[in-house]
Amino acid sequence: MRKSVVRAGLGAAGCLAALAAIPGGARPAVGEIEWSIERDGSVRDASRVQLTVETRWTRSSNSTWSNDRPIGELQGLSPAQVIGAGGPVRFAIVREAGRLDCAGAAGHFRGKGKCSFTPDAGFSSFLQAKGIGQPNVQDSYSLTMSGVGRELVEAMGTIGYARPNVDQLVAMGIHGVSADYVRGLSQSGYRLKSADDLVAFRIHAVSIDYLRELAAAGPRLRNLAAADVVSMRIHGVEPNYVRELAAIGPAFQQLTADNLVAFRIHGADPSMVRAFAAYTRGPLDADDVVAMAIHGVTAAYIEEMGRLGYRGLTADELVSMRIHGVEPSYVRELQRAGMASLSAEQLVRLRLSGFSPSNR
Repeated sequence: MRKSVVRAGLGAAGCLAALAAIPGGARPAVGEIEWSIERDGSVRDASRVQLTVETRWTRSSNSTWSNDRPIGELQGLSPAQVIGAGGPVRFAIVREAGRLDCAGAAGHFRGKGKCSFTPDAGFSSFLQAKGIGQPNVQDSYSLTMSGVGRELVEAMGTIGYARPNVDQLVAMGIHGVSADYVRGLSQSGYRLKSADDLVAFRIHAVSIDYLRELAAAGPRLRNLAAADVVSMRIHGVEPNYVRELAAIGPAFQQLTADNLVAFRIHGADPSMVRAFAAYTRGPLDADDVVAMAIHGVTAAYIEEMGRLGYRGLTADELVSMRIHGVEPSYVRELQRAGMASLSAEQLVRLRLSGFSPSNR
């Protein structure tokens, strides 16, 4: 069926009838490639289409590629054919690694049909010459669909990356590692160890702008190890968060990636650090911030204790009070009973003993 559609073509009625015979939602037969276009009829701009290409490689292995793309990438398909009343269509997806030649029917913002795939022999030879190896048909197909070309391979070689293998090239293509991305990282001071590191960066949405903003936010956040960058991204360390902490004072302008990840993991909020600076005494380091966050010392707690007269507490005292349940309500109860000048240590001892003015 594929060959008859691609080589000979069909009239509009015959093409639509043939395609209607394809069971809805059924996977292609082994070795077949099927395409479909879905476009909400309310979207009148047909310059972009949602294209899905599904291939059944074996009875237990299939691949599906689906994304929104400019219709110009589908050579031979026009917006009018997608929007129109319906009829036979032909188009090609041509990349350095190979090409898909597709035919079927489209109209009313929908379409479907079948494709044939041809690997590009020149690109396969290029990969062999670079010592990467010869891709098989499925590899060439994946490289084609993900848009991997010579430019990415050359960029990695020029910058000095270890030579990727075919599987790594496919993974880079799938996750959007482009030549521009590789060069941009290098210009920002990042030449990662391997293709796998590049893929990890893209999986965790490490952008060039993110790295540049981090470097500007803190002197110890430049040229970080790849694992540190990924960890920061996973735990939500954003440049705005770093800047907000740095604005509190010099002690927070030298935070490391480990400090910031620990802050985020334990929910350390800049408002708590600002409250400490306003109501307490003594230096505050990163370990103190983590300890307070772990034990629930919040900005509201510090501020309320400050209003009750406890403005000179250290981080250790605040943590001890929180651990042992010295709440502002308990302090107010003591103060109403005339016990207004107790130290943090005395408050903790009274709480541990179970003392309450109302039980005297």
